[in-house]
Amino acid sequence: MSAARGWSQWLVPRPGQPGPAKRPLSAPSAMRRGAPFVSVALVAVVVELWGAVASNLVVVAAASIALAVLVLVAWVVPWDRLPAWSEALVPLGYFVVVALLRHARGGASAGYPPLVMLPIIWMALYGTRAQLHIAIAALAVTLLAPLVLVGAPFYPSDAWGLSLLTVAIGALAGPMIQRLVEQARQRTADIVALGAITRALTAGADPRPELCAAAAAVAGAGFAVLFEPDDDGVLVATAGTVGLDLDELRVDPQTETAATAQVWRTGRRLYLADARTDPRASHRLADLTGAVAVLVQPVTRDGRRTAVLLVCFPQARARLPEAALDMVELVAAEIAAAIDRADLVALLAAQAHTDALTGAANRRSWDEALDRELARAVRTGDPLTVALLDMDHFKAYNDSFGHNAGDALLRDLVQALRTELRTGDVIARWGGEEFALALPVCDMAQAQLIAARLLRLIPMGQTASIGLTQAGPGDTPRSLVERADRALYAAKNGGRNQTGALAAPLVA
Repeated sequence: MSAARGWSQWLVPRPGQPGPAKRPLSAPSAMRRGAPFVSVALVAVVVELWGAVASNLVVVAAASIALAVLVLVAWVVPWDRLPAWSEALVPLGYFVVVALLRHARGGASAGYPPLVMLPIIWMALYGTRAQLHIAIAALAVTLLAPLVLVGAPFYPSDAWGLSLLTVAIGALAGPMIQRLVEQARQRTADIVALGAITRALTAGADPRPELCAAAAAVAGAGFAVLFEPDDDGVLVATAGTVGLDLDELRVDPQTETAATAQVWRTGRRLYLADARTDPRASHRLADLTGAVAVLVQPVTRDGRRTAVLLVCFPQARARLPEAALDMVELVAAEIAAAIDRADLVALLAAQAHTDALTGAANRRSWDEALDRELARAVRTGDPLTVALLDMDHFKAYNDSFGHNAGDALLRDLVQALRTELRTGDVIARWGGEEFALALPVCDMAQAQLIAARLLRLIPMGQTASIGLTQAGPGDTPRSLVERADRALYAAKNGGRNQTGALAAPLVA
């Protein structure tokens, strides 16, 4: 189970927020949760059965049967296949048991009104706000309806005071308990999310998805998605919680006016209480994700904008508590740190395989690439050509114009060569002013045409010589480079500014 799903299953939203449906009867710990409530009800039924007389035996039996049916239904019904609201029927059905027991004991004079608090407590612990309000209404009906419909002698008028007091206690205690439980569970979710943040930042894998899941968890949201700028400045979705199609999520802050683009331009947080009617909302985002309420949080590091985090809710809501906003801001700060860390790791990885002066691959990267391409050529039978390119009279150029000019010439050379090479071709700095090229799926005739074009690209009016060879049977990376080196010397000895070629031996 992913972090996002694990948290959202038990997450209780912050006070004042609707949130994910709660499923107390379909959870693995349902029986443990319900055992105290069933035990108290069972004690009441047993006491009534023990002291039952003929006049009330039928009512007590009906209460006993009703309780047994409720317990059986709670046990055998596959609640996970039914709507979430259906799980409120069992605790609401308990009001019927209380009403029957109360009537069997003698009506308003019976000592059973406190039992009606059991469904209130259950709904406060495991139900939604709406379910709790329905339970309070059912409490009022259970205690007050007999006073109106039956009346004396079982339900005399002097019982109104105690009944109203009990209803008032339920109406006060239920929401209070629910708020305290929600706060405790949300703090637990926050701690879990912070722990996940720590693990994500210390793990070797990309921490962005876990941090998005943490942002959704601390806000009680349906999902979260992270937008980062690409090379063209377009904001693209780089991470999100489970179930999002990130490929479709793109925002151009230069042309679009949606909230995501606004937050990227201004660096200020925006909250859309109802994206269906807010003109700042992205209808494309709503269509792709089903988001209704959206928190758009800028991700900054040392005053630099690095990303935009969207925390989205499937329902409209007027506002988010400050505590939720603070937690999302904390997650955004950790995302900024994670992006910096990922960029640093990528830079170090690139530096480990790149020549610092020219940006071409270094010798280590060349060795890995040539091993890989030669193995692929042997496996597929495709041709592989290797070339060595060396600048002509480079020392004289350095002496005449200085080493800085020589360095600039080498950088310009690599950039010029890349315009002619394909994406899969490899160019590496072999040493000094010499460069090695690997041309996969390219035979000697094709390579000679390419080499002729490369010689016309040498910057600053300079020239170069190229040695070519094609991989043959039994070739190794070393033998390939050595043969290309001999071809290069042949080009040098032949007058420079030309291509030399050596064919591979016919047999190993």
